[in-house]
Amino acid sequence: MEYLMRYINRTSRLSELYRNDKMKEYDLRGMHHTYILNICRNPGVSQEDLAQLIFVNKSNVARQLSVLEKKGYIIRKKCHQDARRLLVYPTDKAKDVYPKVVEILKKWNEIIVEGIPEEEQAVLERQLKCMMEKARAEVQDF
Repeated sequence: MEYLMRYINRTSRLSELYRNDKMKEYDLRGMHHTYILNICRNPGVSQEDLAQLIFVNKSNVARQLSVLEKKGYIIRKKCHQDARRLLVYPTDKAKDVYPKVVEILKKWNEIIVEGIPEEEQAVLERQLKCMMEKARAEVQDF
């Protein structure tokens, strides 16, 4: 199983390099695409809920949201019911880049599965999702 995780990790790192290259014109790097996608799909999401959605600890979420806020992609507002909670909203800039991010991710998926029959892609996707769910169950913090 060590080898399987090695290939998954290496593919993940290569994916990040690809995204960094394709998204540099939008001044996005690393995991910023994940934040853009989730915030645009869930406007008004709390920082805590966002952390759970993307499997990242709260301090990393706060740090990355600060970067995205400075770049004009998101705004944070205090929750009316609980002033300690911050809710995150996409700006027009985030909404404009959202379809471009989706297209970049779609293209990457097409590149890495090229030549693999669709039936095998479906099986692989189900198996990877199953592995992710087992990992999530094992790591109780998320």
